[in-house]
Amino acid sequence: MDVVNKEERAVFGEIMSIKEVGVRIGRKDKECVVKWLQANNVTIHRMPKLIFVYKIDFECAMILPQVKDFKRKFPAQWERYYQKIIKDEALFNLIMLKLEVETTYQPTTKVKRSKKDEELYLKLMS
Repeated sequence: MDVVNKEERAVFGEIMSIKEVGVRIGRKDKECVVKWLQANNVTIHRMPKLIFVYKIDFECAMILPQVKDFKRKFPAQWERYYQKIIKDEALFNLIMLKLEVETTYQPTTKVKRSKKDEELYLKLMS
């Protein structure tokens, strides 16, 4: 019932079975895993023969205590510390939303303007 095959993962995206969650949190009992998920506000989805959670929701619940610890230890720079350790931008943004923090987006590419482009820009802006 808790086994999630590759076809189901492709249909639903990144999901985890209750059994996989149990392995990650070190619990074998299904009821204990469900209680942990509920206590950490992770939505449990049920379908015929499949009970699962979205992986990003689970990862968010796992990393949220660490982020709160950064916020307590480094009140002025906690976002920078957190941004350095996180590898998934979607997870970073989700945590920031949960903490109700406004995120500032950094451009991923730097566009170089030619002298002609700069003159046109100045002309249009004046």
